[in-house]
Amino acid sequence: MFTGIIQDIGKIDCISILKNAIRMTLLTELDSRHLVLGASVACNGCCLTVVESFKHAGKQYFTVDIGYQSLSLTNFNKLEVGSLVNLEPALCVGDSLGGHHMTGHVDALCKVIDFQKATDEFWKLTLSIPQNFSKWVIPKGSIGVAGISLTVANIISSEFSDTLVEIMIIPHTFYNTILQYIAPEISIEVEFDQTVKAIASLLETMLPNYIQACK
Repeated sequence: MFTGIIQDIGKIDCISILKNAIRMTLLTELDSRHLVLGASVACNGCCLTVVESFKHAGKQYFTVDIGYQSLSLTNFNKLEVGSLVNLEPALCVGDSLGGHHMTGHVDALCKVIDFQKATDEFWKLTLSIPQNFSKWVIPKGSIGVAGISLTVANIISSEFSDTLVEIMIIPHTFYNTILQYIAPEISIEVEFDQTVKAIASLLETMLPNYIQACK
């Protein structure tokens, strides 16, 4: 379980190509207690397992394997040595529950339509959400973008095209995540709110049966 509160921006140190997967080693300032063998770390919002953790020249590194399914839903196959990655270790009992509940299971890659400074202190991020996912986005609801817990500020719906979602970014989030390096036209990892997904699924599967039973 994660909360979408980014704790470090890691840097890719090494990438190895495996059969239907890649192995990626990152340099990080995360505490080594979060990086024990088998631990979970959200990398740009994707839950990955630590397969190796070590220190070299006083610096902390950890390695993860990224399989076919994760590669198809993330940008990892486009990243290179030196690329930056949002990092959040899995929650421990007693940790602060900021942000919102995130599983680290990325739902889709969504295109950045626009990203610009809206005021002297805020930025506005506009994402294009494919129609089949738009039912999981609600006004003032939570959304995970590259592993960051964010709030939907505005929804621009269309019956015939993708839904546009506007998100306001505060300075702390901008300067402490990889959002400061993104640009329009790229695609970014998105995880939709688990509570909204559960309610939508229940309505889709149970409501028709309930209506039919009441006839």
